Amino acid sequence: MQNIPLVLFGVPFHNVTFEEAIQWTVDRVRSGRPGVIATANLDFLVLAQTDPELREVLYEADIVIADGFPPVKLAPFYGPPLKGRVTGSDITPMLAERAAKEGISIYGLGAAEGIAVQAMEVLKKRHPDLKVAGAWSPPYAPLDKMDHAEILRRLEEAKPDILFTAFGAPKQDKFNHMHVKTWNVPVAIGIGGTLDFIAGVQTRAPVRVQKLQCEWLWRWGTDPKRLTKRYLTNIAFLMRAVWLTLRLKLGRNVPAQIDPSAPPHWPEHGVNYHEFQTLEKLPNELSGKVVIDLRNVEMIQSDEIGALLELSKRVEKVVLLHAGSKVRKLWEFSKLGDRLPLVVTCADALAALK
Repeated sequence: MQNIPLVLFGVPFHNVTFEEAIQWTVDRVRSGRPGVIATANLDFLVLAQTDPELREVLYEADIVIADGFPPVKLAPFYGPPLKGRVTGSDITPMLAERAAKEGISIYGLGAAEGIAVQAMEVLKKRHPDLKVAGAWSPPYAPLDKMDHAEILRRLEEAKPDILFTAFGAPKQDKFNHMHVKTWNVPVAIGIGGTLDFIAGVQTRAPVRVQKLQCEWLWRWGTDPKRLTKRYLTNIAFLMRAVWLTLRLKLGRNVPAQIDPSAPPHWPEHGVNYHEFQTLEKLPNELSGKVVIDLRNVEMIQSDEIGALLELSKRVEKVVLLHAGSKVRKLWEFSKLGDRLPLVVTCADALAALK
């Protein structure tokens, strides 16, 4: 599976199909190493704009799948196309089916009182061989007020292989990220309202509506009071994203003014310096403090941003130098500067690295 994500408007998306995501889950369960899957849609793109914590959660997730058409439709304008929409509502029952065949256990956590139990009963009825480790719908509370100790106690007792976390976004994803390094759950995936669909307390859009890419409109019509503000905000963001895309594609790039001062002798400062040209030429051996010079780059593609994001995880610090106007516009819109800061001069680069 491709490890380098495609980064769209600051959110990483791993370019996987349903089958690849499911196989990754099975392999991760077999490995025993805890991992997290996030199901990110347009609302995630909007929330990540103003929520630095959510951006970090998504940066650190093992897989982020494209649970929505807007990322899929916009991806080709920024680099490789996404293979398709991989929805949490669809992958959850598919994972249950595969789990039954593989002898893997599942646990439903969240939703309204009793819904998780109902959903697990429905899945067990569909797949008699399925191992249901448990289910619980904790009383509603903000993330910082939840009884984490009780939830972790139940999970430690149940020892599930796959945890379906249904607290709604971004609460469920922050919850998974908060505990993934300390619990013994091989795979946790945030699934939003999927347990409601499985239990039958909410009706999902007909297949015909899904194929017309209007499932969001169906949901809006079934719950306008709750969703109107969210969807209007999402539509406004989408319009801004499309406008940015047009500006980046049709507008003129203004190259950065190259720092006229003599560049420092980077190794003397403990810095790995590299002039970026293409993704393929990004060295794997970079380590420690890294400066990437973008002086000959007009635009960075989504997979190249993904490679820089992955680099930032394995080195001490990455700073980008001499970015042109198009890259700066994309960085400003995408809020990428907190993880991959852009600087103007060599002195700025050294200061940022300190």
